[in-house]
Amino acid sequence: MNSLKFIKSLIILLIVLLLLSACSGLKPLDAERPKEEAFKTLLKKEKSTINIPIEASSEELSTVLNLSVRKELYRGATSIGGVMAEVRRNGSIAVTASDNYIYLTIPIVISLSYSMYEMTPIPLKLKFKAAATVTPDWRFQLELYYQGVSDLLAEEVGVGPIKFKPRKIVESISQPVQKLVSNLIAQKINELVPLKTQITKIWTTAQQPLLLDANYNVWLQLTPYELMLFPLYTENNRVKLSVGIDTYAEMVVGPEPAKPQIEPLPRLKIVNKFDKRFRIALNTNLFYTDLRAIALPLLLNKKFDSDGKSITIKNFDLYGNGEKIVVKLETVGDFKGIFYLTATPKFNAETNIFSIEDVDFDLQTEDILIKSADWLLHSTIKGVIQEKLNMNLTAQLEQTREMAAKSLSEIQLKDNIFLRCDIKKLNFNDVIVQKDKIMIQVYSEGESTVFFK
Repeated sequence: MNSLKFIKSLIILLIVLLLLSACSGLKPLDAERPKEEAFKTLLKKEKSTINIPIEASSEELSTVLNLSVRKELYRGATSIGGVMAEVRRNGSIAVTASDNYIYLTIPIVISLSYSMYEMTPIPLKLKFKAAATVTPDWRFQLELYYQGVSDLLAEEVGVGPIKFKPRKIVESISQPVQKLVSNLIAQKINELVPLKTQITKIWTTAQQPLLLDANYNVWLQLTPYELMLFPLYTENNRVKLSVGIDTYAEMVVGPEPAKPQIEPLPRLKIVNKFDKRFRIALNTNLFYTDLRAIALPLLLNKKFDSDGKSITIKNFDLYGNGEKIVVKLETVGDFKGIFYLTATPKFNAETNIFSIEDVDFDLQTEDILIKSADWLLHSTIKGVIQEKLNMNLTAQLEQTREMAAKSLSEIQLKDNIFLRCDIKKLNFNDVIVQKDKIMIQVYSEGESTVFFK
């Protein structure tokens, strides 16, 4: 009898050991990794305009004109048969600028002769107005219009045996004087301001990566694609012309970007206005390793209860997949295994808060939980994960703005050509998910000016 009891007890013990052994050998319920999705590769691009102002005061123009317009302006026949005229400049040319015209007053002395007779020279002031344009080959062209004389002329004068109206003679010689002065002024301005040469230098140099800060290895990369010309206009006795280079601009931290193939100068586009704002893309990188380091102490060993059951997070990781962030959780307790959640990264430009939203279980994880731990679907784990991954980026973005403002305060493009950017504010542009990080792109906005030293 005792032997029978012993055998029964031994059989029961073996059954218990087998059951325990079977239970201890159960594998955790590991969900499959979410299917890999393609990453978005292109960020939004914001257009920038590099403004190249070209201007001169009426005093500076007067100096140029007085150096370029010679003393003798005309010698030859007049509209009166047999009457010859000689016109000489008799003093400094006065220049004013208003109503989008340049106004010239040229003091002259006109001498008239007929056969052996000569008339006492008449001092006059010829008045012209000029409109300047730029031709498709980047040369200044001047259109001069005769506006009359500033002095009273006698209705009729005589030279020897003939009498005539001097105003008619002055008007007849105004055309050759006008042409001569116009050509001389245009030639001199094109010599002093070789527009195409200067613009070509800027256009070519702008396509090369420019080192902004050697300590932090910060580069400015421009991709110019269009040239615009705002026609000459005048304001407060100043003559102004603006050339705009439309480009994409980006600040790059790291090795020198690859040098692109240099594009030739495009055709000049005449516009009535252009946006002078300069926008530079700035990328703020959030690496998943940094996010994990921040969130791990808040989630590690955290217990979640639901319907009388619980799990505890034993490990936590993040990575990018397509346009989503994948949250990988390893848990023990009433569900032992690995499962995945997905989330959408968001950036609030008003608060500078980075967050993840639309946190939910991956489809394969959801299938497993429905079959083995549906109670977990109703737990607070999704809300807690979403809350713990929020991050305030105000300090980081302000540091970026300050770096941009300092680096772009004055950049030497070539020889005596400099680019100055006045950075005033930051605007949010785009978010892109990558395998190891999230790129938040903002752009600094201000105005740019090219100037010559």
